[in-house]
Amino acid sequence: MHGGGSVSSYVVLSSTVLAGESVTVSDTTGPSQNLDLLAAYERLERLGRPLNAVASVAPAPARAADGPLAGQPVAVKDIIAVAGLPTRCGSPASDPAPATADATVVHRLRAAGAEVFATTQCLEYAAGFAHPEIGDTRNPRDPSRTSGGSSGGSAAVVAAGVCDLALGTDTGGSVRIPAAYCGVVGLKPSYGALPTTGVFPLSPTCDHVGTLTAAVAGTARLYGVLAGEDPPGRLVEAGDQSFTVGVLAAQLADPSVTPEVRAAISRALGRLRAAGWELRELTAPWLASLAEWSEVLSVIVAREAAAVHRGRDTSRYAEGTRGLLEFGAGVGDEQYERALARRAVLTAAIDESLAGVDVLAGPTVGFQAPEEDPPFGVGEDSGEGRLTGPYNLTGHPALSLPVPIDGLPAGLHLAGRRGGDWPLLRVAAAAEQVLARPAQ
Repeated sequence: MHGGGSVSSYVVLSSTVLAGESVTVSDTTGPSQNLDLLAAYERLERLGRPLNAVASVAPAPARAADGPLAGQPVAVKDIIAVAGLPTRCGSPASDPAPATADATVVHRLRAAGAEVFATTQCLEYAAGFAHPEIGDTRNPRDPSRTSGGSSGGSAAVVAAGVCDLALGTDTGGSVRIPAAYCGVVGLKPSYGALPTTGVFPLSPTCDHVGTLTAAVAGTARLYGVLAGEDPPGRLVEAGDQSFTVGVLAAQLADPSVTPEVRAAISRALGRLRAAGWELRELTAPWLASLAEWSEVLSVIVAREAAAVHRGRDTSRYAEGTRGLLEFGAGVGDEQYERALARRAVLTAAIDESLAGVDVLAGPTVGFQAPEEDPPFGVGEDSGEGRLTGPYNLTGHPALSLPVPIDGLPAGLHLAGRRGGDWPLLRVAAAAEQVLARPAQ
């Protein structure tokens, strides 16, 4: 058995067949929760699989009999090890053997009673490119559009209503961008807040395990468990609190931001102001260099990814993935050290911008879901990760919150102080409540 705490032995309650696999559900927490799990399996097949969101199905998930996530189905991005399932990493070149042990975050899910019932599709090795033999995940809001990368499978199953809770990883926006495209909540915690043991790395100094959820309350429950807190999780009550928001006007004015997204974010901020929040327009030198930070991130990620994959047979990798790794292999020590020095400058600058405000705010990504995922790290800068990437460099926690908009979803991006994940979640919960009210 896997997971912490006491995991009960299984008594078969029921079984169903999904994609040719017999899925058995155990009777450890009562018929109601088992029926809920069976319903999640049915939704996974009916709603998730047509979007190419499903990598593997986990029959009879092992978990503790009780806990703060008891009976909650949770999907896990397929670069995070789940014992008994292969960790495919979105690539036919991955090891086909089942993982022998859970990643630490999966262990904590099981110990909290969660049903780790499926792994979700991702871009190849989370590097920004869909392998043509696997394809990308389509957007449940409009299947002609991408769900985003690289955690698009997790975003899609939450947005499609398969489950309310899912895990992803975020190295340049790979949780928050799919969250914005699909209209769900995406959290990239502070760097190091959640363990990455058992997660296939892309860029060890920029990688974060993150969450994709239907609402901020679910984000808080999931984050508390994953962070290993005792007791796991804290109640995040929105109430009628008001906060001080530093509005990053330069992000709103960035050329990557479309008029539709700019208007939606401006309306959302206006509703916060009308609810009594204080909005301060912030200017700072780092905001005038958004394209530079994308380049710094690309250099660091590509260099570190090349080191991760050095010595591996890359002949079956997607062409774009190989191109990123070749770029990274060509990053010399001096160029890498310069990028690290620029990262330190950016970290101090964002710390300074946060002085006197509760959060920084802007768009998560400048446009709504495109038909295909823009490439990362090579060629022309699409601007997709321009607004999220700085916080991967610095390790500040950041969250994408859906905002009202016509057509495809868009996300309001909120960033907080390093180590201030709970204060950020409190702001997000309050903002979610304000934006859920009927517009005046």
